[in-house]
Amino acid sequence: MNKIFFKFSLALVLLINTVIFVLFFPDLIILLEDYLYPLFFIYFIVDSFSVIVPMYNDSIYSSKMQKSLYREVLEYDKEKLKKNVHKNNKIAIIIFVLYGLGIMLVGLSFNHFEWFDKKILYLLFFAINFSDYFCIMLWCPFREIFLKNSCCNTCRISNWDRLMKFAILIFIPNIFTITIFVLGVLIFLYWEYHHFVHPERFYRVSNQTLWCTNCDKVTCGKKSKNINKKE
Repeated sequence: MNKIFFKFSLALVLLINTVIFVLFFPDLIILLEDYLYPLFFIYFIVDSFSVIVPMYNDSIYSSKMQKSLYREVLEYDKEKLKKNVHKNNKIAIIIFVLYGLGIMLVGLSFNHFEWFDKKILYLLFFAINFSDYFCIMLWCPFREIFLKNSCCNTCRISNWDRLMKFAILIFIPNIFTITIFVLGVLIFLYWEYHHFVHPERFYRVSNQTLWCTNCDKVTCGKKSKNINKKE
């Protein structure tokens, strides 16, 4: 949890600083873009590699696709697994389309409205980045409204986060934004490949690692993890 709390705190600081610059020092945003912002993007690049390199990823919610974390439930209900996969795939497609439309709307606004400039894009990027950790730490609309899963460890789209927040940067292409966007796409494809080939690793009905008793980070709002939920 300490690592997540650090990322949550850093995301909040970055967002607050960006808000201050946008509101009070808008001309400095472009100046800082050449000196300070590359450091932020290097952080995001390193953070992305920590997800796709197993030895650096110690969180169940973002590494459950790995074979090493799969603990098969003996004689699990394969039909129930298929139903869970089918249901979650349909919801995931809806989320993907809706979010994609949102990114398209941002792009259209950036291209057609003078007030919607780089400053606003950076502000949105750091707001989405903060929202990512807000969802983990406090409240997640994808969990509550769409997927109805119990926690991050059972989330169908928990490794979509980098694609979702890096996508907005394609409208200001440079070596940093392109690099982290490509990393976001690779993480997304890696996740989806494993969900397609090894869906049993992603659901409690078939993977004991995802049971509450094995939880590594209590992000569901409960103060304890002594409930052995298998659904």
